[in-house]
Amino acid sequence: MFASTGLGLIEGDHRCPPYNLTVAQDPNSIIPRLEKLGARASDWWEAVNVTQSKGSALADLVSQPDIDLVLIALSSNYVQLIGEDLGKVRDTQIDKLRIFTSRPGIEMLPSHLRRIAMPYDERLETSILPGTRNDFPQRALRHFIEILDLSRASVEIARKSVSAAMEILSLAKTTIRRRASDSEIAFLLECVWADYQGSSTRLLRYLRDEALVSCEQSRFRRIWQDIKGQDSIENEA
Repeated sequence: MFASTGLGLIEGDHRCPPYNLTVAQDPNSIIPRLEKLGARASDWWEAVNVTQSKGSALADLVSQPDIDLVLIALSSNYVQLIGEDLGKVRDTQIDKLRIFTSRPGIEMLPSHLRRIAMPYDERLETSILPGTRNDFPQRALRHFIEILDLSRASVEIARKSVSAAMEILSLAKTTIRRRASDSEIAFLLECVWADYQGSSTRLLRYLRDEALVSCEQSRFRRIWQDIKGQDSIENEA
């Protein structure tokens, strides 16, 4: 299942209409608008789910007797969205939960839920599942299931096992990346566009890992979309 800012809690195969709405740091973030109204992301989440008669969608899901375990991967931004809903999970049901998020994300959780957040940290980058900061929670969950095989472990054993796994890893070396203008980044991407078949994921990795240029993801996305649009026009011509 997915926690969608625009649609609430939805099934993985749910057919979603196109929309551009998020609680992440992005030009389309709803956070500034909510703040002007004196509301929070959690208020928005509740309102969206209420329109679908779901109420406390996540708390209700966890309470279902036929569900033994709920694994949740989310960024710190999305903790703002669903944290209050998770906080409504009954004390007797909390041990069904395993939460995978960043260190800041853990601190943003309701205090009584922090013990079921798995203690993954930056050392995950030196495991066999390195990646970007944005996909850290999903990689942590995958490591938990596929590498450590902890889906049947108790909360206490799971936390100890994750901590032990992090202990044998080391912190990744910090890569120093230079700043570049939009036009320079566009030029770099155009030079290798064909090599990477226009793949946004692969081009972002090229920019950061090979060209060693710093570029925030929303900025990269904007530049990439501009190039993609130009490429489509040229192909049609």
